[in-house]
Order: sequence, then C-alpha cells, then structure tokens
Amino acid sequence: MGRLQDKVAVITGAGSGLGRAMALRFAAEGARVLVTDLDEASGRETVATIEEGGATEAVAFRRVDVTVEADCEGAIAEAVERWGRLDLLVANAGIGAPGSIATLAREDWDRVLAVNLTGPFLCAKHAFRAMQRGGGVILITASVAGLGGTPRLGAYGPSKAGAIQLMQTLALEGARFNIRANALCPVWTETPMVDTFVGAIGGRRADAMRERLISDIPLGRLGSPDDVASAAVYLASDEAAFISGVAFPIDGAHGAR
Repeated sequence: MGRLQDKVAVITGAGSGLGRAMALRFAAEGARVLVTDLDEASGRETVATIEEGGATEAVAFRRVDVTVEADCEGAIAEAVERWGRLDLLVANAGIGAPGSIATLAREDWDRVLAVNLTGPFLCAKHAFRAMQRGGGVILITASVAGLGGTPRLGAYGPSKAGAIQLMQTLALEGARFNIRANALCPVWTETPMVDTFVGAIGGRRADAMRERLISDIPLGRLGSPDDVASAAVYLASDEAAFISGVAFPIDGAHGAR
C-alpha cells in the first residue's frame, strides 16, 4: 500500500519539471492522477510514463489553461466524475518573466500574476467545493522567492508571495471541513524554468550564473524535482494530518542564513 493509496489527485502544470515529478511520485504512491497542462504533448508524455508502470486506469490527461475558470472547474469535475471524489489538488502550474521592476513590461507582470496567482485561486476555488464533504489537501507550488525580495524576479516573487497568503486563507477557511492547505517553497531547482532564467540573466556567462545560485545554497547544489516531489507526498499524506497553513521550505538551508 502506498502513502497515497486510492487518493484522487489533480495536478496542474504536470507536463514537465516539478509537476511531472509530483505526478510520477503520486502515482507511484497509489494515487489516481489527473495530469493537466497547457502543453498537451508534454502532459500526455507524463501520462505515458505513468502508464508504463501499469496504472492505465489510474491516470488521465486533460488540457487546462489555469487562467480560464471553465478549464479549472472542468478538471475538478472530470476527476470527480472519473474516480468519484477529489482528495488532492496540487496547483503547480507557473511561469516566470525575468526582469527588474524598472524594465519589466506590464504585459509580463499581468501574465505572471494570471498564471501564478489567479490560476491557483481558480483551481482551489473549485477543489475546495469538491472537498467540503470529505476533506482533502490543497498544495500550492510557491517559492522561496515568495518569502522575501529577489532581484530580477519583479513579477515572479510577488506572485508567489500572494500564493502563500492565498494558501493561508485556504487553510483557515478549510479547517472546519478538514481541508488542509500548504505551500511548497523550493529554492532554485533543476527545471526548465530555472534554465530559462539562468540563460536570460546570465547570457554568455550562464555557467557562472548557475554557480552563483548554487553558492547561495548551503547544501551545495540546486534542488531536484524529486526533492520537491518527496515533500509534496509527505504533505499530501495522512502523515501530515496536523500540518496546515505552512509555507514549507525545500531549500538546502538557504533560509537559515
């Protein structure tokens, strides 16, 4: 029996990076997983990887744009219709737009907040309704950038700070329904998003930029998607039954400075 045996989960942004790692781990721990992503090809690749393990009836894909409420509502409804209930939501889909406040385009600001803050709100709104009778867990992928200011992340950091407070509100409003909410707060991790940031800011000195990021992490490496997935499994499981309202750092002691 896995730690998430027979739980029903919806994971957004599960086509790559942290979302894919969480989808694979949730499935390995016995969950039924609705993989959602805006990129259909990558989302279906995640599903195919899970199906290789034999869980063909316990995984499905749905294309979701988390900035569209009907998409978010539809994903929750499909999970409930397909498997009878909803136990877990991981609002993971996110984007970045590297740039300082003085140079950041308004369009980039709006786009980042729409995906990183409005998206979790829309998904959580409908997940909350589905969980009110039986309880559940809502996880939001935030960031250490939401716990303090970060240069050159003028939109990303504020969006993640808002996501953390959204999570805290969900935890308070959900307590009487046995709905727990927590935020995953990774430091720099080995994901396509971080690769894009390093390339955009570092340019020809991308390798030096990556080493600089590593130097700020006392454990001496970037995080891995599996590091985040392990934390997500714990927080989603009954082992964390009394943990709610927490911004959970996965940061290699970065915050201890």
